[in-house]
This record gives sequence, C-alpha cells and structure tokens, in this order.
Amino acid sequence: MVEATEPGWRPEYRGPDASLGDVGSGKIFGANLYDLYRAGRILLPGVAWVYAEQTTRIHGISGPMQSQFNVPGRGPNAAHRSLLELRDEVHEVLRQTSLRMAEVAAALVLTAERYASTDEAAVREFTRLLGADHASDYQRPAPELPDPPAIGDPPPVDPARRMGLGI
Repeated sequence: MVEATEPGWRPEYRGPDASLGDVGSGKIFGANLYDLYRAGRILLPGVAWVYAEQTTRIHGISGPMQSQFNVPGRGPNAAHRSLLELRDEVHEVLRQTSLRMAEVAAALVLTAERYASTDEAAVREFTRLLGADHASDYQRPAPELPDPPAIGDPPPVDPARRMGLGI
C-alpha cells in the first residue's frame, strides 16, 4: 500500500465512514482537503525543517560558549550561567516547535486522506488538484525531517574535522 506522503499517492473513495460524522461533500470539500493535504505534505514540513536546522545551529554553539566562559580569569560568572541557560531555553523552544510542526503535518495528511475517502466528488476534485497544475510538487518524496538534537546531545561532528583536515 502506498502511503499518503509518497509520490504518486492519490486518495480513493471507500464509501461513507459513519465514524467521521457529516463532514461535508462535493467539489469545494475536495478543494479544502487538498489545501489541508498540501499544508501537511509540503508547507509545514518546510517550516519544521527550518526550526530543526536552527536547533542544530544553536546546539552547535553550546560547547564554544562554555569553553569561552571557562577561560581562566574570565569566568564562569553569573552572567555566563544566565547566557547558557538562555541558550538552553531557546534551543528547547526551537526543538519542540520543530517536533510539533512535524506532528501537525502528519495529522493534516492523515485527516485529508481519511475524509477524502468518504465522498466521491471530493476525492475527484482532490485528485484533480494533485495532478493539475501541482503535479510537480508531489513528484518527490516528502522531506524526511532530521531529529533535532536535544540539550546534552553530543555536538555534531564537522565533516572537515572528522576527515582530519582540521579546517
């Protein structure tokens, strides 16, 4: 079975699902479901990716900050500890935002998929929109988001240093 985030996926009508209640019907409903799907498949994963990238960048400055604050004669002092705590707080906010955005994206895709299967006219419009002017948006697999590092995780290894180049 092809997952809803894979290239080439199309919703299919499976008849009414009484557990979903009266969710609407028709062409406009299909267009609304397409918008939900697009947000979950393309837009929110892109935003989550940016937050994950920023989390990694903030994570990478922890070691250098601590080493600067531990230079003899410079600290650590209360201001240094406050800066490190602030860095940790920013890091965790960025990380949690990335993780939650990814969860919301997956929920939107699942919601669009489940509701589309309940109405023939909606699934036709949804499928038309997936293929019409937007087919190129869905030819690639959905982005696989990196797992943003948690506070305390080891810092990422710079590829140049890992190869012994010391650049």
